[in-house]
Amino acid sequence: MPDDIFGDPLPPNERPARKRQLADHDQRTPDQRIDDILNYPLFYELAELLPPPSSVGCPRGYPPVTYLLSAAMMTVTGSKRSALGTLSSSQWRSLRAAVRRHAGRRAAILLPAHAPSRHQYLYAENKLLVPSSELLQEHIENYAVQQALGQGLFPVDAPRNWARPERRQLLSGDATVPKAPSKAERADDVDTTTGEIRTRRIDPAARIYYENGEERKTIVRGTKWFFASARDDGYWRRVILTVQHVAGGEYEGEAAVAVRSFLRLQAQLPGAMGVVYDGAFRGVHRDFLARRKLLVINKQHGSVKPRAYELLRPGRCRHDLWCHEGRIAERVPLDDGTTYLLPVPVTRLEHREGVHKSRWYHLLNIACRHGPHLHRVSVGITSTPSDRAQYDPDTGKRLPSDTERDFHRAEYLQQIPEATLAHQLVYPYRSDAESLHSQLDQSMWNRRMISYGLERQKIFMLGFVLAQNATSQRLYFARRASDNQPAGRGRNQNLMSL
Repeated sequence: MPDDIFGDPLPPNERPARKRQLADHDQRTPDQRIDDILNYPLFYELAELLPPPSSVGCPRGYPPVTYLLSAAMMTVTGSKRSALGTLSSSQWRSLRAAVRRHAGRRAAILLPAHAPSRHQYLYAENKLLVPSSELLQEHIENYAVQQALGQGLFPVDAPRNWARPERRQLLSGDATVPKAPSKAERADDVDTTTGEIRTRRIDPAARIYYENGEERKTIVRGTKWFFASARDDGYWRRVILTVQHVAGGEYEGEAAVAVRSFLRLQAQLPGAMGVVYDGAFRGVHRDFLARRKLLVINKQHGSVKPRAYELLRPGRCRHDLWCHEGRIAERVPLDDGTTYLLPVPVTRLEHREGVHKSRWYHLLNIACRHGPHLHRVSVGITSTPSDRAQYDPDTGKRLPSDTERDFHRAEYLQQIPEATLAHQLVYPYRSDAESLHSQLDQSMWNRRMISYGLERQKIFMLGFVLAQNATSQRLYFARRASDNQPAGRGRNQNLMSL
């Protein structure tokens, strides 16, 4: 298609390869990842937020930072037992040295001679970490935002190409359902052969979810978690910005949780240009984010069919415009009596930021035998009667809004249409969310959640976020030291130092 800003889509065999082989400096062994955790400054900040030990009852045997580090280490080793076993056998001396560097000599002297047992950790998890989970999550997410800025993500002064945004300018998000720790769905089970009643441990937070989209739904039982992350071209340099539980059912669904999280992150990341998501986003979600200055790159739902848009009559011409594959197409008659929807070239994706909302337009170049016509079409946002009224330039009459004429514009017209080269180049950034889910599955023993109950599972998820971000920061500083490049902007260089 000539002069189209998005470009023609390529067939699968001609698309450029998006995968790259991991380099040697990107590989991280479990020992290296544990070392990353021990030298992550955030752990020692979080330890100061936890409540001090009570003056009555059994004295606390270990400082809070020990349990925070253990919670993150178990996402590397795969279980609580192996994490504490590794800590007691080979890493306890390293932990003492890390506490001495980051918390001072006095804090290191107060550490016992041996690592805590599994029973001691479980007790501290219930009595210390779980009651403070909301405070810990808020501080972790605020630190993650500053870490992302410090690592050069979402730069405010970088050029903005709305049709071809960079990976580091986009938020990637998706939700996943780790399998429940137990297959049992009922606490009491009757053996059909002997009649014996057997008692099984069940996860009270687990429920049924459907995964793998609209074409092939897979039933999964567990708890659902939404992640939002960002990264540059480095594989391990991903920064997880938030993790949220998705209750589902009659409560908030995945898309509602994602929209709320993206809007909160946008307020903290002014350099964010948009989000990359899967088919869980429909027109109503794209409309909500597009009004707030964000691109939404995802695929259209399979139920969306071509729809007539308008009949354009400039002078002696007649152009029948339709909505097809996320963009405007012209209905062209063929010699055999059938018609064909020919995509109209888009010469510009315009973004206009208003006082209360943004507006997005496709500037079309309609080919015609009497000369080309420039025509501007609003995309991404479904107008309502409360929006600014539009008037017909010929008659001066008020034009009805999209909702008044029953036209869901955000569902039919995308900012970056799906059947374009630009979409083929940008949408694969969403696979970063899938790799994050794969790492989460590999961090659990037998690919099942290792904690029972929503509160304890949230501690595991926060530990997973801490472990991932610790490695990301360590590799970023290693690359910066090797390249001898200046540091990115952040809230404090001491916060980002090792």
